[in-house]
Amino acid sequence: MTRKITGAVAGIVLAMLVVALVQMVGHYLFPEPELPANPSPQQLNDAIATAPVGSKAMVVLSWFLGALIGVWAALRISNGARRSALVVAGAVLLLTIAVLLSVTHPTWMVAGGLLVPIVATFLATRIVPFAEA
Repeated sequence: MTRKITGAVAGIVLAMLVVALVQMVGHYLFPEPELPANPSPQQLNDAIATAPVGSKAMVVLSWFLGALIGVWAALRISNGARRSALVVAGAVLLLTIAVLLSVTHPTWMVAGGLLVPIVATFLATRIVPFAEA
């Protein structure tokens, strides 16, 4: 039981760190204009609309890699516990949905944001299979 909980928590933390790291690399590779300290929703929408495609792609890539590595870690730590993996996948999916609902994103980012955590979870379970129930 402890390994399952530890796996889920570690997977979520690792997923968030990977998302942050990949997005930091994206901001370095594709600099964006500065926003004011407290931007309005319209300013955020404008910033996303004018952001380079590479920057947007890095955000979707961060969601994919975060889910993949987080679910993989949860499976490794919990000895293949299905619930631990699904908790991490669900957390990444919920956080992605929260970001997508916060401001307007292009349709392809919304579709990608909803699909990549699912695909990443599937791939992670092929790398580290679920334990036999």
